[in-house]
Parts: sequence; structure tokens; C-alpha cells
Amino acid sequence: MLYASTVVTRGVGLAEVQAIASATAVGRIGADLAATTEPPSALQRASHQLVRRLGAAALLLAGAQVLLGWWWNGRPLLESILSGIALAMAILPEEIPVILTVFLALGAWRISKQKVLTRRMSAVEALGAITVLAVDKTGTLTMNRMEVAELDTGSARFTPDGASELPEAFHLLTEFAMLATPGDPFDPMEKAIHRFGHDWLAGTEHVHDGREAEFEYALSGEILAMTRVFASSAPTQHLLATKGAPEAVADLCHLPVERREAIHAQVEAMAERGLRVLGVARGRWSGTPAAPDAAPLWPKSQHDFDFEFLGLLGLADPPRPEVPAALAECRRAGVRVIMLTGDHPATARAIARQVGLSERPEVITGAEMAALDDAALRERLRQVDLCARLQPAHKLRLVMMLRAGGEVVAMTGDGVNDAPALKAADIGIAMGERGTDVAREAASLVLLDDSFARIVGAIRQGRRIDDNLRKATRFTFAVHVPVIALTLVPTLLQWPVLLMPVHIVLLQLLIDPACSIVFEADPEASGLMERAPRPVSDSPFGMAPLGYAVLQGLGVAGLLLAGYAWLAAQGWSAAQGRSVVFSTLMLSVMLLILANRDLRRPVFRGMTDANPLLWRMVMAMGGLLAAVLGLPWLRQLMGLALPGPAGLAAAAALLALCILWLEGVRRAGWRRAEASGQTRQRHV
Repeated sequence: MLYASTVVTRGVGLAEVQAIASATAVGRIGADLAATTEPPSALQRASHQLVRRLGAAALLLAGAQVLLGWWWNGRPLLESILSGIALAMAILPEEIPVILTVFLALGAWRISKQKVLTRRMSAVEALGAITVLAVDKTGTLTMNRMEVAELDTGSARFTPDGASELPEAFHLLTEFAMLATPGDPFDPMEKAIHRFGHDWLAGTEHVHDGREAEFEYALSGEILAMTRVFASSAPTQHLLATKGAPEAVADLCHLPVERREAIHAQVEAMAERGLRVLGVARGRWSGTPAAPDAAPLWPKSQHDFDFEFLGLLGLADPPRPEVPAALAECRRAGVRVIMLTGDHPATARAIARQVGLSERPEVITGAEMAALDDAALRERLRQVDLCARLQPAHKLRLVMMLRAGGEVVAMTGDGVNDAPALKAADIGIAMGERGTDVAREAASLVLLDDSFARIVGAIRQGRRIDDNLRKATRFTFAVHVPVIALTLVPTLLQWPVLLMPVHIVLLQLLIDPACSIVFEADPEASGLMERAPRPVSDSPFGMAPLGYAVLQGLGVAGLLLAGYAWLAAQGWSAAQGRSVVFSTLMLSVMLLILANRDLRRPVFRGMTDANPLLWRMVMAMGGLLAAVLGLPWLRQLMGLALPGPAGLAAAAALLALCILWLEGVRRAGWRRAEASGQTRQRHV
């Protein structure tokens, strides 16, 4: 069966169509993917639960408000119903779903400017909590531009720098390295081998362009080497060309212990210079077909051949120039970086030293991981930052062990076999340039240029989004508290109605854009990448942030209610008192925006931080307040009166008291947050 999406690269064939579209195997997979919906994130689940609870509370309190106003206060039924509607509008935080939608959508757009595409919105939320970044070496930390930098036959060594020709002693090694490589390779390492061979063996009998292999043994988890079988002049004789991990090739050659130790020492020396080392071997095999014109019965394993070890080939892949600075930024941010590679441990150690990934030289290999149980591996991973000679199954286990240890793991991958590990990670990051479709489908983020620095940039944006979302959430709950109090308390105290639905609708014209647009546009806070990652359990809807917001709002509400009581005691009419309280409440919305922008700085210092939408918000608020008080028909509709000089003075006094309250709460809250942050940093 020839399945849809199979890539045929050469040859001639005839196929009969059996199915099309969704009836094909690939089509059924596509239909399953289309029917699969992304589950809500932890933040969305928490917000939905909170909104449902507040919605139930709003209905109960609104019903009580109607009954109290009509039955206890003796208000007309219509006025009581409007008061109940106003209370329900004040309690329901309808801004929360808007905040989440706008922040995550615009966050994905901002992250795309870092050349990182977001495939799942939950990844935007999780970026700020990453504690471990598990990255592939080749192409992410390095340039993925392989060049043959060294040849070693055991008795002689060659480096291209400064050389004019390739000595005869290295012709056979280069020839069989090319034969062991497909003629039109995709892998950068194999491209480098062909490029080197064509440059240094041009015009010799050692270049065999167009020579097709009869059979191939692919690289596998059991044997880290590949063998290509070629026909020779004799029908029963076959030529073998092998390349792969030096230890695997040496094992296929059945070398004595002394020779293996010598090869191991050569490999270590080359790997310590940051080279990716391959072993190369040749062999011959006599095989006869089972019937005339039939293919030979190939051995099941490469171990059934006899090989001659030809030497070592070292390839250099220079680190990306931006990686050292990005790694240093990760360390300052409390994000641990672990290297994952299939290369030799010494190569991993050398590259890690060049880019400054870790000061710990210890390396764990895939074979060592396989020999450890889960508890021992989890403990070992606390001490090791470099993982070498890994297979895809090792990557999956590593991710699972890190997550079991309480880490929030982001992992990069590019191959089909990386898909399970990418799916298992909190944030899977696929390579856009060299990654497979399967890896991209399993990942949450896709790097467009495969650069490690892009990942760090995405983490920075994720922390900024998380910061601003928390500001918006604090502001939303803080601003709802005085609105609720000014709607509910007058009914309980048998005062005239202070806020009607029309007042709340007008306030929403300020609150909605403030929490969803103004806060989203806030620039990143200073020292953003010097903080420890936030704990996963640290929700913006937790008791601490909501308690802080409620405390802000209660102070403002208490001052406004006390101010209204004092004005009523002085003989002010209900309309005059309502005008002073409502004007102060509108201006308090702006104060709450400034108070929640940065808890480290005084309230009015929030005006100095650059935000392109903040001053537009100030002008909109001033224009709206002027229209409400200045237009007679609008003033009458809202039951207000011209405040006059005395009213303006009263509003200014109330506003000053609100500033003092918010500043006191800010200082107390920041000291507590700073102490908590220092404790968390020490823990990290």
C-alpha cells in the first residue's frame, strides 16, 4: 500500500487509487485532528470557576437588593429592580473573559515578532513559569552548518586549514565516508561529507557520483551506524561502506581491546575540541541470490559482516553567536538549561563550555539513563546539565522525570520520534526550518529560524504578558469593590440610590478598555528577567492577589461612602452628593490603573512609564466626565447636579484621601511581595 503523503524520490512505478480525501489513512488522521479541541488551560479553568461563583452570588444579592429596596425601604418596584440590576452588573466581572482572550491573542501576536509561532494558547500562559529548558544542541545552540574539520587514520592526522591537497593516506577514508552517505542527502552532516569529498578528491577515481546502493542498513537504537551495500565487478561480491558512532563502528569491526582503547582516546581528543566524530569502515561480503536474477538474501544485522576500520572523521558546527548572552539571561531568570544531544559526551561538554551553558562538566548518556530506575534518575538529573548519546525514548523519559520533580519543562525537537517528548513537555518547541510536520503538530510553539535566542525572547514576552495580566486582574477586582459598595450599602442604610445602571454602564466605558487594552500595552517591568519563575500554583485569581485588590477597593469604597454621609449631614441634596461621589469614583478608576501598574513605585510615578494608550485613557476619562457634568440633558438623565466650587473641593479632598490609602496599601503589599520573591529566589 502506498499511503498518501509518501514522498517518492526516484524510480518509476504504477499505482492504483484506492481512496481519496478523508477516506485515506492520512485523511482520517486529519479528520481526527479537526475534531480534537484544545482543552482549557489552568488559567481559563480558574477564571471560569470564579466567574460562575460570582455569577451565582450576583443573582442572589441582586434578588435580595430588589426585595430590600421594595419591601424594607419602600422604594417603587421599578427603582428597586433597577437597583438590583445595577448590583448584578457591579458584581459580575465580565471583563475577565475579555482580558484572557485579548491578552493571550495579542500575546501570541507579540511572540510572533520574535519569530516564534504559537500553536496553542496555553503555551503563552505557561511561558512565564518555565523552570527548565531542554534544548537540542545541533541547530539550536549551534549554526547547523557542518564542515569536515579533521581526519584521523590512527597513524596520521589531517586538517583542511592551510592545506593545498589531501594526502593519499586519507583518500580511502574520505571515499568510504562518501559511499556510506546517500547521494542527495538532507542532513547537514552528510552534506558536509559530500562537499569535502568533492572538493579534495575531484578528478580522482575515489569519487563515485551516481553509484546506487543495492541495500542499506539504517541507523537504529541498537546499532548507531549505517551500512550501504554496493555491487562489484563480481556478481557474488559486494562492497560495504559504513559510518556512525565511533564505538559502534569499532564494535562492528570486532577490534581487539587495545585498538578500541586507542580509538576511544582519539575520539575523546577530537570531541574535546568540540568536533562531532564519526567512525568509517569498509568491508566485503560474498552472497549469492536464492534464484537467478533474484536479490541476495541479505544478513539480518550489520554484525554479520566483517569490516575494516578506516579512521575517524571530525565535523565542526560553530555555536550561534547570540547563544552565550541568551544563556546568561536564562541563568539570571532562574531558568535551568539542559542540553540534549546524540553526540559524544566530550563533544557536548566542549560545546557547553564554548557557549557557557553550565559549569558542571558531568555528562549523562542514554545508556546510563537506561540503567537507572526512576528515583535514581530523578536524583541524577538534579546534578547534570548535559545529556549525550540520547535516543528519542530517552528524551521522553527525561521530560517525564523532570515534570515529576515539579519542574515546568520546555523542550525543543525536530524529528518524528521527538513528537512524544514534545507532547509530554509543558511547552513543546518544534524547529520550523528543519523540523518535521509531525514534530510541529505535536508542539505548542514553532521556531521560524531555529535559534535558541528566540526561545529566550519568547520567555521574556511570556513573563511580560503574565505580569500585565495580573495587573489587569488586580485592577478589575479592585474597581468592582467600590461600585458594589456604592450600590449595596445605600439600600442597607436606607439612603437614596447612589448608582443606577446608567452610571455603571458609563463606568464600564472606562473599565473595559483599561483592563483589556491599556494594561496589555504596558511595557515590561525593569528586572523582569532577573526574577525567579513564578510557581505554577501562583494564579492571578488566588487569595493573595484578590485580597490585595479587594483591600484597595474597600478603602476607596469606605472613603466615598463616608464622604457622602458627611455631605448629607451638611445638608447637601442627594443629587449634589451623588455628583461628588460619582465624579470621585470616575477619577478613582484612573488612580487604580496607576496604583496597579507597578507595586514598587508610588502611585503617581505610574504616569511616567511609557504606555501609548495611558494618556489616551486620561483624555477619554476627562472628556467623559466633562460631558456628564456639563451637558444638562445628560446630567439630568444621570440624576447629577453641578458640583460648584464646594463640590469640586470635596471631590478633591476625597481623591487625596484615596491616593493616601492606595499608597499605603501599595507599600504594605510590595514589602510582602518582595519578601516572598526573595524566598522563592533562594529556593531556586
